Amino acid sequence: MNSTAIQGIAMQRGSQRVSDTSVGLLGRVQQGDTEAWRDFAARCCDSIQDWCRWRHMHSLEADDIVQNSMLVVLKKIGGFTHSGRGSLRAWLRAIAWRCWSDAIARASRSQAEELNGQYELAIDEIALLDERYEQLRRMDLVKRAMVLVRQRVRNSTWEMFYRTAIGNESGIKVAAEMQVPLYILYASRSRVQRLLQREVRMLELLEESSEDHRQLNADFRESAQ
Repeated sequence: MNSTAIQGIAMQRGSQRVSDTSVGLLGRVQQGDTEAWRDFAARCCDSIQDWCRWRHMHSLEADDIVQNSMLVVLKKIGGFTHSGRGSLRAWLRAIAWRCWSDAIARASRSQAEELNGQYELAIDEIALLDERYEQLRRMDLVKRAMVLVRQRVRNSTWEMFYRTAIGNESGIKVAAEMQVPLYILYASRSRVQRLLQREVRMLELLEESSEDHRQLNADFRESAQ
């Protein structure tokens, strides 16, 4: 796809964003699916355009950044590895930063060093935000899993787990107070932890499946129009 085709996509963007992009759509793009690329490219253009507005760029400058960024995306998307929510958005913004840096460096070499410093800081900020988002998402999954597992085990089993794993109480102290052998306490705690890990994984799979399902519905609605 040449720069003219990319420019056409940039001028006819939809309302969806990269954050809506499913792993399934990304996989089809990396396999060379032309229709999937059109949808994916439109979302990427929107995300980069949003970033340009955040940087208060005028429209002509923003269009150049979008076009140059998409040329880089086109060349490198095959090697991109999805590493969790927000990773694609961070990757796109890093590309946009570099394209903007290059554009300013060409216009004024004296600003390149300062801009590169801003670029590094921005990448760190994006990484921290994405890491924090992933931590919060993980915490939510664990809380939901705890509710499910709590309903499946005995009160005493849950109490042994909760007091030692969450409350950080001494296993010897808890075992003595509950009048159970220490090995029973640790066995109960391990069982609950295994159940939690299993439930968290199931919830993650359900989330991924839900995203793919929403994408299939969107694709169906578009094809029906």
